[in-house]
Amino acid sequence: MVKKGQRDSILLNLENTDHLSLLNGKVKFAPGLLPGVENDGMKANSWVRAEPRLASYDDSNWQDIYNLRRVIGTGLTCAWYRFTITLPLKLKELDVEGAQIWFSTCIDDYGEIWVDYPDDPTYKPAQGIADNKLSPVLGYNTENRILLSEYATPNRTHVIACLAINGPLAQPLGGVFLRYARLEISQGFAKIPIG
Repeated sequence: MVKKGQRDSILLNLENTDHLSLLNGKVKFAPGLLPGVENDGMKANSWVRAEPRLASYDDSNWQDIYNLRRVIGTGLTCAWYRFTITLPLKLKELDVEGAQIWFSTCIDDYGEIWVDYPDDPTYKPAQGIADNKLSPVLGYNTENRILLSEYATPNRTHVIACLAINGPLAQPLGGVFLRYARLEISQGFAKIPIG
């Protein structure tokens, strides 16, 4: 609950180490659709189940990344950026309990966001979209935004996995990177009506 004179919304830059430390957060990076697999796991005429999208995936051997805007790869490139954050009781004097939390980024050039995605083969992407666990590709260099929590719980850990894909697919230029990664925490009137 927001008290008189208290902020009702804050914006955290997840590339800022001070902001990330407020969340006991880390950002890990690995190249490839399937990191460590031959040809980055890209294979024609085959089904892919990219494990880095799963909350339970072990990214401990991935590299830490501190500059999300550093261009990685050339041509048809895929890469994963995984944010692990734990919500405290307060963020800059704003109570976290019951807050609405949004994650937003702009992935160059195409991107997907997977939030706390379960390791359950029966759980389909369409259900993930309905449950705010997957925000699929929205367009070329388009902001991608997903509801992390409608009613936040302090001390809860969230895993946000971002898949970056270079484009245009028929003539990919440059490499992949994230223009930004932000977390918006809102209470009271700052909340966006859901449903």
